[in-house]
Amino acid sequence: MAGVYTPFVYWAQRKDKLSLKVDLRDVSDPNVQLDEYGLTFRAYGFGAKGQHEYGFQMDFFKQVDPEKSMYRTTPQGVEFMLMKQDKQWWSRLVEQEKRPGFLKVDFDKWRDEGDSESEAEEEKAKRLEAYRQESLKKFEEEMKEEMESRAAIKYLKTWWLFAYNFFQFMGYSFIFVSCVIRYMMYHRDSFKDTWEFTGQMMITCQLMAFLEYVHAEVGLVNSKPIFPLIQTLGRNFILFMVIYPEELMYPLPVVTYLFTTWSCIEVVRYPFYMFNLIGKENLPAKIYKVMQWLRYSIWIPLYPLGFLLEAYCIFTAVPYYERSEKFSYQMGKYRLHYPLLMKLYLMMLAAAGTLLLKYMVRQRRRKAAVKRGKERERAAQERAAAHQHID
Repeated sequence: MAGVYTPFVYWAQRKDKLSLKVDLRDVSDPNVQLDEYGLTFRAYGFGAKGQHEYGFQMDFFKQVDPEKSMYRTTPQGVEFMLMKQDKQWWSRLVEQEKRPGFLKVDFDKWRDEGDSESEAEEEKAKRLEAYRQESLKKFEEEMKEEMESRAAIKYLKTWWLFAYNFFQFMGYSFIFVSCVIRYMMYHRDSFKDTWEFTGQMMITCQLMAFLEYVHAEVGLVNSKPIFPLIQTLGRNFILFMVIYPEELMYPLPVVTYLFTTWSCIEVVRYPFYMFNLIGKENLPAKIYKVMQWLRYSIWIPLYPLGFLLEAYCIFTAVPYYERSEKFSYQMGKYRLHYPLLMKLYLMMLAAAGTLLLKYMVRQRRRKAAVKRGKERERAAQERAAAHQHID
């Protein structure tokens, strides 16, 4: 974060929750992005470096429940109450073993597993705990009022996202099934009618895909807006600026292969989003695991294949646009040569494709790291149970 200072963050834990306090005064409308794996914070306020923009990003040691977690802004800072998904003590707050310099322990709220106190200190601790419980109760009441005021919005948000994902899933399923079934029935003869059967549906689905950028931009989903925007703009350029204007492209095999590849990706992605909205606890574990594996694995062959087909589609279309001179204009001494712009777009496609692939690799590694962490934790619990049995 160039030009952004990092504030001090004080944390403490209990068995079922975490408390964080960002030491930043006079904060209004902080930008907070919280999901089960981490927290991103950015705001203007008065901190250790004076009145500046402050921010930080942290990946949690284990998962939290963002739906049950809350935060509020006070004159002294921004306070978070994060509910753990599993009620157990954490050995550290962040994923990395070395604690960041801005992260401090809130000793006033800290409790360790198995704490013991003398009788003299126990009474003092009880009084302090009563005060903390009263403060926590007041904090929870304030958060409850705020959560209740947003309950209707959250309900509408969930159903809107579910309806959107369901619509996209049905649209891309129609495209995928049409391309596959017709190829199985007519083989190469099916290519000439692909656009007639699926073109309108592909146009509808790709126009609707712009809503994914809107969802991320307004905060309906926990995602960076840049990545859905890159993917949507890239596909729509191929669809609306390469294939749709030139009818000679419609019967080519590359159009069928491209539509099949795009739709194959989406018939896995959108059901996974619907499952997350329903809640994995409400679904059979095996089905959810299969869908999660497909979501973070099927892109490995299909994304590079899709980029190659998009590039081949442009190479194929260039001679047609050179002959027809569509979108090419003469402006005085200067000429806008559209086939040249199409060739230049190939460099943008390579850069955008690299960004998307790196993003998907990071997402897959994060999921794998969480899975390995759970496996290590389960193995440790089994070893502890075996030692107790021996004793």
